[in-house]
Amino acid sequence: MCISNHVIELQAYQLSEEIRKKTIYKMKRVEVTDGYSLEVEKQGDYWNGTDLISKVVLEDSNGTLYSINPDDTGLRFAKGEITYKEYIQLEKSANMKGIIYLVALIGLSFIVMFILINFLK
Repeated sequence: MCISNHVIELQAYQLSEEIRKKTIYKMKRVEVTDGYSLEVEKQGDYWNGTDLISKVVLEDSNGTLYSINPDDTGLRFAKGEITYKEYIQLEKSANMKGIIYLVALIGLSFIVMFILINFLK
């Protein structure tokens, strides 16, 4: 069974395009999951709709490169609403929440299985 994840690729592409349009930095390239990069000038020409854009690389006026995810937090950084340090903290916080939810879900599943096993004896 094949599950299409085209919606995910399309959303990442749309967010990277929004970052490109609204950024206060210079957009250098986008990196895709297959391990290669697309130059910004060629992004529309080479993005085939199936590659998942994993990172957007921005450059400030000093030449410093920033690698961000094509998500809402990355868009906030690109617009200049938050600093890169705040961006990193928000990403870490989101990752930690995901891990906590996963552990809680697994724990809840074990508790429910334990209760069902004891109930059905």
